[in-house]
Amino acid sequence: MKRSILLYMSLALAAALALSCKKDEEKTTTLPYLYGVDFDLPVFARPGDSFTLTPYGVYYTEGEGVEKYNYKWKINTDSYSDPMDTFTFTANEVGNYTIYCQASDPDGKYYSVATSKLLIVIDPALGKTLTGTGISASDDHIADSRDKAGENEYFYIRKGNLDWFRNNLAWTGAGVAYENSDVTSYPLGRYYTWDEAMTACPAGWRLPTDEEWESLGNDAGALSADAYLNSHRMWEYWPDVARTNDTKMSVIPSGYTLVGKDAPTFKRLYDYAAFWTATESADDPSVARYRYIYVEENDVKATYGDKSSLALSVRCVR
Repeated sequence: MKRSILLYMSLALAAALALSCKKDEEKTTTLPYLYGVDFDLPVFARPGDSFTLTPYGVYYTEGEGVEKYNYKWKINTDSYSDPMDTFTFTANEVGNYTIYCQASDPDGKYYSVATSKLLIVIDPALGKTLTGTGISASDDHIADSRDKAGENEYFYIRKGNLDWFRNNLAWTGAGVAYENSDVTSYPLGRYYTWDEAMTACPAGWRLPTDEEWESLGNDAGALSADAYLNSHRMWEYWPDVARTNDTKMSVIPSGYTLVGKDAPTFKRLYDYAAFWTATESADDPSVARYRYIYVEENDVKATYGDKSSLALSVRCVR
């Protein structure tokens, strides 16, 4: 009897161990992964722009292969959609939209793969996207007939014996827009090479000299606005620099652009502002003087830059 009981217990223990081992094996079993899902989406858009997104690029490196992928989509914190090969949506409101695409194997032989891209929807009109600059529609301003109404207004203020632009030049007849997206031309301003900057200002206005920039003072905080782009603070907080905009010049950190053979490269948005002056180097005709403000420093600095490979913001004077 005792022997039977012991035998039964041994068999039960062996079965339990076998089941446990099987569960451990199930837990440690892994599937191969899918890789590379992608889709094309611009960085910036206007309210009302519509997009049809088509995924591509999915691949696998091991396993039995996949004949067809399932694609699911979502925006921000929404739930994923039912499977659909393409995704169409309209960005109706100003704001930031994160679009997600997930690719999966409907037979469940692979782990799924997902990617996301950010779409920033901006409204160039005053006070819609760029806020906190200290500029209001009642301030002195001109309209540049060369550009689209509503995106061609330049606010100015009298400093000494000159009128100064308070926002960056955005004339679309020259220069490049941030990330090559024309919707950013106004309010961020465009980036011009020196030769372009010398002729880009509206009739009756011109590019200021280095001495004229110097007359505004070297207090970076007094020149800079505590500006926000779609509620995102542009000048990153730095405790030693107070962005007071006391001069009402409303400088924003639009960064700068390097002009390449194939495509421009955009640098330092949110922490760097740089402006061409009309002052050329006496020793090197290929460079000109420019003024710049860096987020961590409380003064305005000046140096020389290559006229043709560097593209900067422009403020005009008359």
